[in-house]
Formats: sequence, C-alpha cells, structure tokens
Amino acid sequence: MKIAILSPYATVNPHFEMELELVQQHIDAGDVVEYFSCTGQLSNCDFNTSKAPDACRKCELRRHMGLKLLCKKDSDRRAAIVHRPLVPLRGSTAHLRLDFDDVDDLMGYCIGNFDIGYAVLSSLVSVIRDPEPDLKLHRPLLKRFLQSAYQTYQFTDRLLKQNHFDRVYTFNGRFAAMRAVLRACQAQNVDCFLHERGCDKDHFEIYENHLPHDIQLIDQTIRKYWNAAPPSSRQLIGSQWYHDRVNRVETGWKSFVTQQKQGTLPRDFSQSKHNIAIFCSSDDEFVAIGDCWKNDLYPNQVIAVQRIALSLQHSSPNSHLWVRVHPNLMGVDNRRKQAMLSIAMPNVTIIAPEDPIDTYSLMHAADVTASFGSSVGIEAVFWDRPSVLLGPCLYQDLGGPMRSTSHRHTIELLSTETQPPQASDKTGALQYGFWFQTRGHRYQHYQAQSLFEGQFKGQTVYPQPKLSLLKRFKQTLRRTTDLKG
Repeated sequence: MKIAILSPYATVNPHFEMELELVQQHIDAGDVVEYFSCTGQLSNCDFNTSKAPDACRKCELRRHMGLKLLCKKDSDRRAAIVHRPLVPLRGSTAHLRLDFDDVDDLMGYCIGNFDIGYAVLSSLVSVIRDPEPDLKLHRPLLKRFLQSAYQTYQFTDRLLKQNHFDRVYTFNGRFAAMRAVLRACQAQNVDCFLHERGCDKDHFEIYENHLPHDIQLIDQTIRKYWNAAPPSSRQLIGSQWYHDRVNRVETGWKSFVTQQKQGTLPRDFSQSKHNIAIFCSSDDEFVAIGDCWKNDLYPNQVIAVQRIALSLQHSSPNSHLWVRVHPNLMGVDNRRKQAMLSIAMPNVTIIAPEDPIDTYSLMHAADVTASFGSSVGIEAVFWDRPSVLLGPCLYQDLGGPMRSTSHRHTIELLSTETQPPQASDKTGALQYGFWFQTRGHRYQHYQAQSLFEGQFKGQTVYPQPKLSLLKRFKQTLRRTTDLKG
C-alpha cells in the first residue's frame, strides 16, 4: 500500500510518536509511506498559536530526530519513507471569508464539503477555553485558524488529485487543519484514518473515516467491541472501568477528581430534602463538533439550571439542586462559567470546579442525578442511581439514563411529584465501560512512561540541533578514537 501521513500541527507527545509508530508498522508491512508536515509555512498551529519561531524550530528539530529513528529502507533497500513539507498554495486564501457576525454565522460557513466554520470554532474554543468566544476580540487568531484550515484543505485536495494513496492518516480530526485533511479525503473518496489515544497509555486508537465524536458510529463500535468479546470476561472488564474512576486511576486520560476529598458532601446537605445532583460538562470540546451535538432541550447549561430551578420551586418546593461545575474548568475564566457560578436561587447550590466536594459521594447521596453528557450520567446507572440525561453524548443510545425530551419532561423526571426513575438494566453501562477499558491497538515500538511521556525505540524524542558537516565529522572521529582507546 501507499500511505500518506499529514501532520499540520506541532510534534506533541504522544501524538507525534503515534505517527512514528504508524510509519514503522507500515514499513514493516512492506508499505511505502510519505510523511507531510508543517515546517512553519501554515498560518497557524493549534499548539503554537503565537507562531513563536523558537517553538517552530524545536518542533522541526524534534520531528527531524523522530524520523531519523525510523527504519527507512525496505527489504530491497528502496526508500520506504519520504518526508515532504506541507506547503500551502500561493494566494490560496485570497477569497477566504474572514469576518463573522457571531458564532452561529461562523458555524454555518462551509466551503464545498468542508465544514470549515465548525472546524475553526473547535480550535478557537479549545485554545481560549470559551464556548462563546467574542469573534471580534479574537479576530486575529480566528483569521489564522481559517487560513491554516483552508491551506491544509487545498494542499490535501491537490495532493490526492495528483497522487494515488491507499490511505491517509492525521490526528483526531476535530480541529481546524486536521478536519481539513478528513474532509479533503472524503471529497476524493480516499480512506482517512484518524489517530488518537486508546484505552490507556500503551494503546492508540484509529477511527476510520469519521470523527472520534460521531455519536452514531461510536455507538456501533461500542456494540461491536462488546459482541466480539467473550461473555465470561466482558462484564468484569466493563465493571473495572467504573471502579477505576472512583479510585482515581488514570488510564486513558487524566482523572478530574484527584483533588477532591473522598466521602465529602456539601456542609448543608440534608436528606430531608429531595436532592437533585446536576453534573455539568466542560462543553468547549463538544460545542463545535457538528449538528448532532446540538442540545435541543436547552441553549446552554446555565439557562438549563435556571429554568429547572425556577420550575421546581413551584412543582417540587422540597427539592434542592446541587450543581457540580466540571472540575476540568478549574482555572478557566469565561462568561459562561462566571454566569453559572453567579446563580443565586434559594433552591440551588453551585459547587465550583476547585471545591473538594466528592463527585461520587454526591452522586450516591442524591435522590436523582442529571447530566448534560458527562460520564457521571452513565456511571450513575452502573452504581444503581437514577440518572436523567439532558443533552447529547456518546452513550445516549445504549440505554440506562432516562433521556429527557422536553423541559416539561425534565421536571417530571426530577420532581418529587412523580416517582424518581429507577436505574435500569446495566448492559449499556457495561458496554460503555468495556469499550473504554479495551479500545485501541497496542504500541509495538513506542514505550509510554506516562500519559505525556515515553520513548520511541528506546529513545526520548527531543529537539536535537542539526550539526554541520564539519561538526559531524569531528563527532564521528571522537567516537572512533574513544572506541580504539
């Protein structure tokens, strides 16, 4: 096969090492690989948005060292990998739209099959950690994201028209330039495989021709994993994921509850009340995926909490809302977070991200939980707690949480006037846990030491300065002398 890897972003660990792993595995299989990377020409980078020259230089040197570690020849001594720069077309962004009235206007911006508005917004909100960015304030950064996304789309489109590739790889696909690669491949009917983290530091995952956030296709994948697993072990493996989360075990990603004090509840928590625990999400990751992630119930979580609290004051006056703001928002400052923290209603207590109140103690103590897609929504089902789902998420069709279909339905599910929903069959929760616990492919050449550090072929890949011919000659001569001595 002929493989292309497009890497329009910085060499961050472990994603660059994933690409080295993919290259080496394809070389071992007898395939020919062409590796295309940004060498500073693109207008922007998700991991170096200031375009700092020193950061670009370190990235280039790290890439140079990593590629040197690859076995670059096949069995017939032919070149098995070629490294080329990802060079944008001259004047490629001349007719690109750069000004937008608001976020909805940006999300509606498409060029052909490329949902560039969604892609750019996804990068923008991830960098500034604000799901409702001021586009005027961030216009320079927005402009660079638009340019780099379209530059990458045009480069990939031209590359695939002029060359035959059986498969293209790129990272994640959610962000501006990486989604450009996916959409250009789809336009040319070329398989695009997106790489991401797997179930733990020793695995990476591949998503074939779709985003890692595609609700329908991920649902199919989860069921496929479950159906292919031995019935004798899959339930135990699926259960382990939930126990690991309670015990703060970091496998595929950081635990967000490590700074919480186990067993703690809010000081004024009273079992004489009808206690409703609402677990918020950090929505900057999912706000710009696509239409399938739009919440048809509530415009945002702040409005949802306010409306729910107001309605329950009348329909269920003994109810109290305990709103856990997601710990991932610790240290983040944006208008939506401030609005949530500023809610002052007699039947609402807001628990800040840095508050040591234990998420799992609150989940167990509450009469009913509600979530907007946080994993707590499916975790509650596993732990036999009533769970109400108020927004789209990957587990929404697996069964377990009660999915609200309207605000009135939400109040019915949460109110003391109706029987609180009982936790249903756990099969969906076990399927979800099993997928998270087993997904991905084990590395063959990369040895992870932590979630963010590791070695490729026994070497730590770091920015290694290139030596001149004279310095390389002197270095070789010194090594030879040392060996003789």
